[in-house]
Amino acid sequence: MKSLLTLTSVILEDSGIKCGADPSRDFVTIARRTKQEGDSFLTITLPAFCSEFERALAEGCLTPSMTPSFRWHRRGLPVFLRGFLSQVFGPDGRVLQSPNVTAIECIRQICLLHKKVLRECTARRKRAAVRSYLECEHDVETAQDACEGPYWETFKRVSAIIWSDLGRRIPFGNIYDSIRPKHGPGTTQERVLGNAKFAFKSWFNRLEEHFPFTEFAGYSPRAYEFGTNLESVDAIEPGAEPPVRVVFVPKTLKTPRVIAIEPVCMQYMQQGILQQLVPIIESARLTKGHVNFTDQSINKKLALESSRHKRLATLDMKEASDRVSLKHVQDMLRVMPTLYEQIMACRSTRAELPTGEVITLKKFASMGSALCFPMEAMVFYIAIISSRLHRANLTVTSRRVHKYSRDVYVYGDDIIVPANEAPSICRDLEAIGLKVNGRKSFWTGSFRESCGTDAYDGVEVTPTYCRRDVPSNRHDAEGLSSWVAMANQFYLKGFWRTAKAVRSHIESILGKLPFGTQQAVGMCWISYSNAITHNGWDKDLHSFKTRMWVPTPTKRSDVISDEAAFLKCILNIGSDSYEEDHLTRSVARGRLALKRRWAPAL
Repeated sequence: MKSLLTLTSVILEDSGIKCGADPSRDFVTIARRTKQEGDSFLTITLPAFCSEFERALAEGCLTPSMTPSFRWHRRGLPVFLRGFLSQVFGPDGRVLQSPNVTAIECIRQICLLHKKVLRECTARRKRAAVRSYLECEHDVETAQDACEGPYWETFKRVSAIIWSDLGRRIPFGNIYDSIRPKHGPGTTQERVLGNAKFAFKSWFNRLEEHFPFTEFAGYSPRAYEFGTNLESVDAIEPGAEPPVRVVFVPKTLKTPRVIAIEPVCMQYMQQGILQQLVPIIESARLTKGHVNFTDQSINKKLALESSRHKRLATLDMKEASDRVSLKHVQDMLRVMPTLYEQIMACRSTRAELPTGEVITLKKFASMGSALCFPMEAMVFYIAIISSRLHRANLTVTSRRVHKYSRDVYVYGDDIIVPANEAPSICRDLEAIGLKVNGRKSFWTGSFRESCGTDAYDGVEVTPTYCRRDVPSNRHDAEGLSSWVAMANQFYLKGFWRTAKAVRSHIESILGKLPFGTQQAVGMCWISYSNAITHNGWDKDLHSFKTRMWVPTPTKRSDVISDEAAFLKCILNIGSDSYEEDHLTRSVARGRLALKRRWAPAL
């Protein structure tokens, strides 16, 4: 396995066998254009072709204007992948009465294989992302003026009913006594990592008003009365607060993902509020099962079912977190003034772009804030219910809010709504400054996608993604682990030659791997015969074991002591997620090592 192109060639061969099509000319086209355009043909052009293919499935017709980069045959349909496309569309471009769903799966697999390969975007695309971020900020500021009128009044009334219902689950309407703050796993604005986060160097005065340092960041308020030094902790005034650092991390080669890295103390308290809000939202009467943060299975199941019965639509929000404005959250939380003030105390107000420019944020928060996800989900949920009630010209009552929320499901920016109301809901969402991704939203035809499940007419057609470049040696633990998982996915989907080719490449680096189950902690192959390799017997667990390569997080020296160590221990009471050496060593995120050890293959 020498390159991504080699993997594509094997996928084409497998797909041709599954669909009874000859892919030889298609491979010639891919090889020629990859040589001319580079890997961007595989990572950008082919996914764009697939996007138009999905749009054609939704609209019922494929036209030449949808595929301008590909030549059409004189008898209709693009020359590229014509052997597969002819099993889905007629010569006139219209979807067949009974299209071959396997052909749909194979077309998507061929085109989307390398869409999410983890590589850095070009400098030009990063500059475009900075411009897009600034344009989005300007749009948010402009759209705040549009948040008025009858529809917005409905939004505020629905917000009051839903958040009042949530407030009943909060003792005295205040989560203060229940907050148990924690640090996030990633980096911070100050570039502080691991255990060093517990040795606070600063605390913002905005936080101090609602979350005193001695109660939330000190191990005991009484300790400070008996001489513990607080002078080493800087009290930061609002005007001197450091801005969040906006960075771009790999998402696709077409565009990077925008992340805002928060200061240590802000992230710490945001996580504390998040831990309280999520269980409340997921268990309240009006939101339970409809606004989800930990369980994607509801949206996955509905996407699969609605591709068959077509009663529900799947919507995808574009620039979801960046388009939720401060006004959206302010008006949504009017009925919960204490919670609103606590959330605002944890909200960063400025951002530093990769160019060095510092801007004042009009959005509530960018991705990276722990409170971004729950706030955006609740804004989307309430806005959709408000749209349905407003369009039906109904007075807002608790009973009607409950009734009109039953067909609405939100998981982050993946949304499910009634198909017949989807166009009007999209118009209302965009009227208040939100943006629906039209290319990834479906309410006509038989194609649906939500939370990583793609389906056509009740059959799952989700592709397997190659997320890492071809691993070349044993030191690429992340790449090897990813390719083992990819090989197993191809095997389970019946892409036998692809699975065999990937297995051969992995074993040329690691040696022969054992057979095991999907629950195995190490690298192993899955088999429909349920074969499991046993090399020994574990006397302690009374079970079989085998030698296998186990991806293990790399640790680094990270010693803390005194107040910081005691604070971490206090916060970890009742948790089993830390190890004996947690005060002296911490995990280096993003770095894995392969270790050969005994482990159960089950």
